[in-house]
Amino acid sequence: MPRNRVVQTLILVAGLAMVAYLLISLYLPSSRWLIFGIDRHSGRVRLVEQRVTYLPPYQFYRLQFEKRDGYAQRDGIVRITSQEGVPVTLTYRLRFGISGDRIPDSQRVVEEGWNSWIRARVGEAVAAVTSQIPVEDLLSPTSQFNTQREPLRQTVARHLAQSGLKVTAFEIARFEVDRDALLKMKRAELRRDARSAPTRVAIFALDGADWDLLTELADDGRIPNIKALAQGGTTASLQTIQPTVSSMVWTTVATGLSPDRHGVIDFVNPAHAPVESTARRAPALWDIADGFGREALVASWWTAWPPAAKYSIFFDEPVELVPDAIYPPDLAARAESLVVPVETVGSQQIRRFMNIAQSEFDRAVFKGGDADPVNIFRGVLAKTWSDHRVAINLYNDERQRGRDPLLIMISYEGTDAVNHLFAQFHPTYREGVSQDGYRKYWPTVANYYSEIDRLIGEWINILPRDTTVIIMSAYGFQWGKERPHTPPSGAAALQDHRNPGVFIAYGPHVAANRGMHVLSVYDVAPTVLTLLGLPQAIEMGGKPATWVFHDVAPITSVRVVSYAEFIADRPVGTSAHLDPTRYRRELQAVGHLNDPTRNMTPLLEDTSQSARAAKPISQEKYGLYAYYNNLGVQLRSQGKLKDSADAFQQAIQLNPDRPIPFLNLAMVLFDRQGYTDADDVFLQAVAKGLPNAEQYFIDFAALYRDHDMTSRAIVLLEKGKEMFPQSYLIAANLGSALVQGSRYTEGVPELERALGLQPSSTEVLNNLGLYYSKRSDYARALDYWNRSLSIQPQQPQIRQAADAARSRL
Repeated sequence: MPRNRVVQTLILVAGLAMVAYLLISLYLPSSRWLIFGIDRHSGRVRLVEQRVTYLPPYQFYRLQFEKRDGYAQRDGIVRITSQEGVPVTLTYRLRFGISGDRIPDSQRVVEEGWNSWIRARVGEAVAAVTSQIPVEDLLSPTSQFNTQREPLRQTVARHLAQSGLKVTAFEIARFEVDRDALLKMKRAELRRDARSAPTRVAIFALDGADWDLLTELADDGRIPNIKALAQGGTTASLQTIQPTVSSMVWTTVATGLSPDRHGVIDFVNPAHAPVESTARRAPALWDIADGFGREALVASWWTAWPPAAKYSIFFDEPVELVPDAIYPPDLAARAESLVVPVETVGSQQIRRFMNIAQSEFDRAVFKGGDADPVNIFRGVLAKTWSDHRVAINLYNDERQRGRDPLLIMISYEGTDAVNHLFAQFHPTYREGVSQDGYRKYWPTVANYYSEIDRLIGEWINILPRDTTVIIMSAYGFQWGKERPHTPPSGAAALQDHRNPGVFIAYGPHVAANRGMHVLSVYDVAPTVLTLLGLPQAIEMGGKPATWVFHDVAPITSVRVVSYAEFIADRPVGTSAHLDPTRYRRELQAVGHLNDPTRNMTPLLEDTSQSARAAKPISQEKYGLYAYYNNLGVQLRSQGKLKDSADAFQQAIQLNPDRPIPFLNLAMVLFDRQGYTDADDVFLQAVAKGLPNAEQYFIDFAALYRDHDMTSRAIVLLEKGKEMFPQSYLIAANLGSALVQGSRYTEGVPELERALGLQPSSTEVLNNLGLYYSKRSDYARALDYWNRSLSIQPQQPQIRQAADAARSRL
């Protein structure tokens, strides 16, 4: 028992000591906290500084703040009203001390509480300045107010000094506007402007359409509707931006902003999923129109799905048909009844566009696989017809219900896919193009464009006469002698795009004129907003093409800095999304994305001997050679690698001077992990005169790098350097591989050699900048990145890296 009492006594003493310590610690000075008390009656301030300072609760109102640099720091939120009466919420950070020995306003501090009191004092000071500033200037990151905030800090400091506080820092972290109130205000301003009456606009995007091809087809009578619109309206060359990545350029068209502002710079997002509206940081034309009561109808446009506009109609996504991507959801049944499934696109429909026999169609469908041009084209047709049927029928349905969409945006993106797949077969025939492919596919381009012209004609027949019709492409395509000789084989073919694109405007407001004008992709959004009776945002880099119209003028009485200030609804929740695998496969098939297994697709041979054969052989022997080569291709696609290799060996024995079976055999050996033999056979293919050998060196090396075999990639590229010492592509890839393998003393000089061969290579400049940045040589890194940005300004990631390097100098 005595022992238990001793233990209990010790525990009690320890508890009392802990309580005493906690009580005393409330009044101990601290390096982390600024503690002081305000006398409830006199306003006198007692600071807890050098020693224990007792603050009797009945006499003092105790306050404790986080300390920074010897001063109290506090984050807070105040609500103010702009010049126009729009509520704005401001988040701030205040750093302060006590300027004297008393707080004159102590009674209010005690009665209201510190939080309410300081919020009111800061709000009074901020409102004194911001109530004289337009709300757009408060919100815009480019406004003068946001770059010169010292007057605001001084006003806050003077105001709080009257209350006994010494302000050492005042920073505004964020402004948030009441978007509904701002939108309501802008609508009221537009109603007061008599010129803001909207007109109807219909935009038909023909991805990759080029003036050279359209002129040829118009002269041949293949596109009568487009020709009539061009002759009766006005035409222009549309200057594009680089690189011509479809998602980036068409989002620029829809927002009027540069890629670093709207945020869409690739076909995939950082998570490698298909890019959608969630990647876009700015409202598009349909969002703006919808926000101002102008209903839109949008089909298959980049970054339109999932939609945020609540009162408009949306259908489908780019690249791949997504039948259930329909908004509003109650239109799903109607849309489903109009969709054309790819399985229903049969030989009769395909043979309207291609010169193929029934047996060739059956072979493509049942044995050709997803990469067969016939099967890709079936998908293009199914999507084209589905997008058109759904859009035009839903538009008619809306008109019958008494609703009238004022903005129609339809993307017929199949034109660019057809360009990439079949441009090499477009007449006239050129040496080096597959004769069998030319026989089958020579009419495809003209026939498909003729079909698009027919669909546009259907729109013209139902659109009201007061509609302004715009046909456009955001970039052109290489035609004539410059058009591709081969279809995309897995490597990106964006170099086949070119500047400029096409712009045609027709309608009662259009000033018909002869000659060709010039405008930019940045000018399209301001021009469409003018037709919709809406002002151009100040942040948009372009300007309305006023020369297009004779009775429409831009709205200048209503000022909008950025539509993102009040048009920023969240996209609707939906389960309808592009399938990432199919999406990437489709983009790879038309040369818009690099294929990790690029050029590992064996090459077929024509069954008729080419006149370019090094040593001609008999037609019978050549046919047998082509049979074994093509058999090897088929066996490899079935995974029968040993049998495939045997077939390619037979082809080599029959025609040992042809490089193609050597290349195909090298691919099979790579599949079987016989890497040394694969390299030897590949080098034999090059020695036999393999066309485009430099690119094959790069592609074979890329396979090794994709499989984490950088050393093998380096060895192969060094062989390529020996054979092609002046090849910029091989030098750039060899330098990159050496740096990737941490062989900097060899890699950096090789990159610099590549830069000497191609001084305008942004890829090499960026890699060199990255290397020097990792070495903390920020001055040299900044020099390379600045050179890269001067060549291609639209590189947001490089610009961000350059800014970071500049801040470290």
